[in-house]
Amino acid sequence: MSASLHDFSPALDNAPARPRAGQVVALLGPAEARGASLRSFAGLKADEGAIPTAEIGLLCARPRFFPWLDLRENLAFVLPRATPFEREGLVANVLVRLGLAGQAKQRPAELSPEGLLRLAIARLLLVRPRLLLIDEPFTALDAEARAGLAAFLPELCTQARPAVVIATGSVEEALRLADRIHILPRQTGPVAFSLDNLLARPRQEGSVGFVSLRRELRRALEKESRPATPAVEAAA
Repeated sequence: MSASLHDFSPALDNAPARPRAGQVVALLGPAEARGASLRSFAGLKADEGAIPTAEIGLLCARPRFFPWLDLRENLAFVLPRATPFEREGLVANVLVRLGLAGQAKQRPAELSPEGLLRLAIARLLLVRPRLLLIDEPFTALDAEARAGLAAFLPELCTQARPAVVIATGSVEEALRLADRIHILPRQTGPVAFSLDNLLARPRQEGSVGFVSLRRELRRALEKESRPATPAVEAAA
C-alpha cells in the first residue's frame, strides 16, 4: 500500500509527504481530526483496527486479533516466513518481554484491555512494519499501566527504522517522540502549524529546549482552538 500524508483527510491538505524511514511525525489538534486523519491514511474507517503487515502497523485502543487463536498462535501468524523453530523462539521471547508468558494459551477475549495492548505491542515488535501508526492507545488505562506500556513506544519508533505517525493529545508525548509536529486545523484546511523538533534524545521534560518548544506548541494550539472572528463588513 502506497500512501502519503496527503491521503490523511482534507484536514491535511498541503501537508508534507509521507514520513521517511526513521522519521516520527506527531499530529496534535482536535481529537476527531487526529483519529480520522490517521485511519484515513491507513485506509481504515473510524474506530477500526487492523492486523499489521510488513507495510503498515496500527497501535490503537481497540486492536484486532483472531478470536479463535490463542495468544501464541496470534503472534505466530505474523511470522509466516520463519521456520517453526525460529517462530517458537521469537514468540516465546516477546511474550516474556510483555508479561504475557503465563497467558500464552489464552484467547484474546480472556485478556483485559491492558493485556490486549500488551499483545498488540508484542505483535508489532515481531512484524516490524515499514509504516507505524499510533493512535492514542493508552488513554483508557490508569496512570501506572499507561506509563508501563508507553515505555515501549520509543523502541517501536526506532526498531527497524519505520516511518511513524502518532496521533496524540499530549504535547509532552509529541515532543518526546516526534521529529516533526503538525497541529491540525479546527476545520478542513491546511495544517495550522508545523514544528521541527531538533532536541537530542533522550529528551528531558525539564530541559530549557523542551520547555521552550512546549510553550510554543501550546501557544499554537490555543490560537487554533479560538473561534474564528467573523469578518466585519466595511460600511457602505
